[in-house]
Amino acid sequence: MMGDPDALRGGAPGALTGDRLVQVRFKGHRIELFMLAEELVIPIGRHVIVEAERGIDAGILLRCDAGRLIPSGRKEIKRILREATGEEICHLARVRREDEEALRICRQRVESSGLTMRVTDAEHQFDGNRVTFYFTADGRVDFRALVRDLAKTFRTRIELRQIHPREAVRRQGGIGPCGQCLCCASFLQSFEPVTLKMAKKQNLALTPARISGMCGRLLCCLAFNNACEAEACPRGRAEESQG
Repeated sequence: MMGDPDALRGGAPGALTGDRLVQVRFKGHRIELFMLAEELVIPIGRHVIVEAERGIDAGILLRCDAGRLIPSGRKEIKRILREATGEEICHLARVRREDEEALRICRQRVESSGLTMRVTDAEHQFDGNRVTFYFTADGRVDFRALVRDLAKTFRTRIELRQIHPREAVRRQGGIGPCGQCLCCASFLQSFEPVTLKMAKKQNLALTPARISGMCGRLLCCLAFNNACEAEACPRGRAEESQG
């Protein structure tokens, strides 16, 4: 999806010296905030090269009015360096293919070491300076020996990041019981609290298989369906009173 370049010229709340806070999407629907310099005009949906903790990374420009999304106490926000070239986009595709082999190797090492963790995804940084492995586990896991082993294998910095089952499913993607792409992997920006009370208010059968998603937790759509109904009810009562 392409955006209007002129839409990127305006400032955003919290931006400094005309720069804007923008969102960049990486593999697995990982979204982070970056600063976009005023002189850079990049359409939404284009690949961009960004500063990383060590080196550079590549993602897709997602949103350009993200000033209100910055959380309090956040560390220094890094910058978008430029729009990616065609050669860099091809390199990113090769990097994503390397992720599959890295995931296979990591799962083998986890199985052989007997660690109680499920590795769900691997993500190489664009410049190769880091490989991040995402996993789920019921509790804390001592993976220090695994990190050392993986560092020797890949000869780069290794990060193991424990994530929530909802986040694991978001990274993998899939089709929900409604037949559509999973909400978490398409349009949801953040996970809202979901409760059984929401399912009751929507008169849904409280059968776990009917109200649970691929992550085994309550369906995310219960939360925003509940919000839509709450917004529609007052309007409905007003129409009834007028009638």
